[in-house]
Amino acid sequence: MYRLRYYMYRNRYVLRRMYNWLVCGLIFFALLLVLSFQPVRQGFCDFVGIVTETGADLAFRCSERDPRGLLRAAIPSLAWSGSTEDIPELVTPGSILSALLAPFRVKAGSPLELVQREIAMLEDYNPEIPAVKVEPPPEIKEDSSSRPPLSDQALIGIYHTHTGETYNLTDGTDRVTGRGGVVDVGEALKKELEEKYGIKVAHSTTVNDVNYNAAYAESEKDARTLLAENPGIQILLDIHRDAGKSRQNSLVKINGQDCGIIMLVVGSGARAPFPTWKQNYNFAMELAGMMDKKYPGLCCGVRVKEGRYNQFLHPRAVLLEVGSTSNSTGEAVNSIRLLAGLLAEKSKEIAPDAQKNSAGQEPEAEYEPD
Repeated sequence: MYRLRYYMYRNRYVLRRMYNWLVCGLIFFALLLVLSFQPVRQGFCDFVGIVTETGADLAFRCSERDPRGLLRAAIPSLAWSGSTEDIPELVTPGSILSALLAPFRVKAGSPLELVQREIAMLEDYNPEIPAVKVEPPPEIKEDSSSRPPLSDQALIGIYHTHTGETYNLTDGTDRVTGRGGVVDVGEALKKELEEKYGIKVAHSTTVNDVNYNAAYAESEKDARTLLAENPGIQILLDIHRDAGKSRQNSLVKINGQDCGIIMLVVGSGARAPFPTWKQNYNFAMELAGMMDKKYPGLCCGVRVKEGRYNQFLHPRAVLLEVGSTSNSTGEAVNSIRLLAGLLAEKSKEIAPDAQKNSAGQEPEAEYEPD
C-alpha cells in the first residue's frame, strides 16, 4: 500500500494529465452520442448558425468602415462586377456559413425529409401532388374566325434578364447559353394573350446574360427600348424561373394539368433610391390575390427584395418566377396560360379604352366556344 501511494505521489502530474484526458474523452464521447440523435443535431446546427450569423452581421454593422467591399475585392467568390443591381442577395460571412451548414439542416416539421436523409433510396420519392378543383376555362377553337381583334398598341411587355434560365426536366440543365425555357414561357404568354384575348404583346428575346453579373444592367437597356418603342405598355413583366425548390414544392395540379408554382418578386429602395416601389408592390399583391381566388395554389405569394430589378422604369413592372428548376417547360407554360386570363382582366381594368382596335371594337376577356 505504501509503495502504491509512493508511486502515485511521484507520478502525480502524469496521472493528473491522464485523468484530464480521460474526462475530456468521456465528455467528447457523450457529446457524439447526443449529437447522433437527429433532432438534437438539428437544433445544435441551427443554434450555431444563428449565433455565428448574428455575431458576424453585428460586427459588420458596428465597424467604422464596412469591410464587405474589401472582402469582395480580395476573395473571388465574393467579387461582383457591374452595379449593385446585379447582386441578387447581399453576400456576407453569415450567409456563407448558412450555406455551408445547409446540408446538415433538416426541417423538424417534415418527417418525410428526415426519412429521405436517412434512407438514400427514398430521395427520389415524391408524395402525391395536391389537386385543386377549379372551373376549367372555356376551350377556344384554333380557327382564325374565333380570334378576337388585336389591340392597336402593345399593352403588355415581356423581357428576360436571365435569358438562359431553363428547366431541368426538359433540358437536363438549369441554364443554357442563349435562350432557355423562360423564353418559351414568355412566347406562350404572348400567344395566349394575342390569340385568346386580343391583347397585343411586345416580347423581347434579347439575350441579356452573356455576362451574368451584368445581366440587370443589360436588361435595363432592353426594358427601356421596349417601353420607348411601345409607349402604350400597361404591364411590364421580367420572366424568370425559380431555383432551390423540391419537386413537391414546385408543382400544383389545376384542371387536371401539372403546373409550376408562380412567385412574384418586387424590388425596394433598400440599396438604391426607389421611392415609388410600393406602387409595384400593390400591383403585385392585386395580381397574387386574383390568382389565389381563381386558381388556389398557383401562386406562392409576393416577395420583397433589396434590389430594384429595373422596376423603377414602370409602376406596374413585376418579376415573375414561373416554376423552378424542378419543373419542365411544359408545366411552366401551363401556369403562364392560366395567368394570361388574369393579366387580360387586369389590363382591361387599368385602361379599358386602350384595348379597342382601329375599328373601335373591344375584345372580350372570355369567349365561349361555338
